[in-house]
Amino acid sequence: MPLIRRAADHERRQAVRIDVAGAVLFCGATTLVLGGLALGSETGWASLPFLLCTVVGLACYGLFAWRESTAPSPLLSLRTLRSRRFSGITLVVAVASFTFTNAVAYLPVFLQGAFSFSPGASGAFLMFLTVPVLVAPLIAGRLAARGTPVDSIMTWSIALLVVGLVLTGVSAGPGLVWMALPMVIVGIGFGLQAGLADGEALAQVPEKEAGMGAGWINTVRLGSEAIAVSLFGSLFASFVGSAAQASRQGFAAITVGSTLFAAVIGVWSVVLMRRGRHGEARPGEPGRTVEDAQDTAGTAPR
Repeated sequence: MPLIRRAADHERRQAVRIDVAGAVLFCGATTLVLGGLALGSETGWASLPFLLCTVVGLACYGLFAWRESTAPSPLLSLRTLRSRRFSGITLVVAVASFTFTNAVAYLPVFLQGAFSFSPGASGAFLMFLTVPVLVAPLIAGRLAARGTPVDSIMTWSIALLVVGLVLTGVSAGPGLVWMALPMVIVGIGFGLQAGLADGEALAQVPEKEAGMGAGWINTVRLGSEAIAVSLFGSLFASFVGSAAQASRQGFAAITVGSTLFAAVIGVWSVVLMRRGRHGEARPGEPGRTVEDAQDTAGTAPR
């Protein structure tokens, strides 16, 4: 950090104060929502502690949004979120949280509970999921360099994540052999967006808001991962019976359910990306949209 500050000494920086109230509201809201999810599996999903934490947490999120719309130096400019393309790309990150991240977190639990795997054996089997992540970003980079639209790559990423994890959950009962190929599909889906999402999202915001945009992407990434893992784990723990029965039934049911939820987020993401591509100006072209260009072309002399 000292080296970074020294390197940036020549740049003009506007003196602003940190929005402490906004930070407290956001952290408090996230803590309450995650705490409610943790309590839900123990006290019941209709219990007062769960409902109270959830309602107060959502209210704090609402207050945070109001605060950011009125603060002179907000942590998060709501104008940035109004960019449909930026919001759509960040939602791709949330899709990965409810699919790939959940699989990485709970597949070892499933393997050890349902098939009596050792920790080492479950980690080795998890490589069907993780090794493709080393290769898929290289493929995505080459496709983008050859002119393949980033939207298409993102859409394929979402589709592979959703389809692959649904098949993984469905095939959890019959046996391990049937799970290997779907796990590879999930890994490829995650890898396709892993190297593109951040850069493409930041390309949609003005240069002076790049730090804010990067902060929001990381917040969505880590926040959605925390919510997804907490929710999955709370539901997983609510299944009763022997370890094998709970693992087989719980993993299959919750995996398919969380993946269908991710599919809804994915559809929303694709819609926002496509609408943003056709209706918003790139940073540096204020007010210049695709529709404007078409209007100009239509009135140009022939």
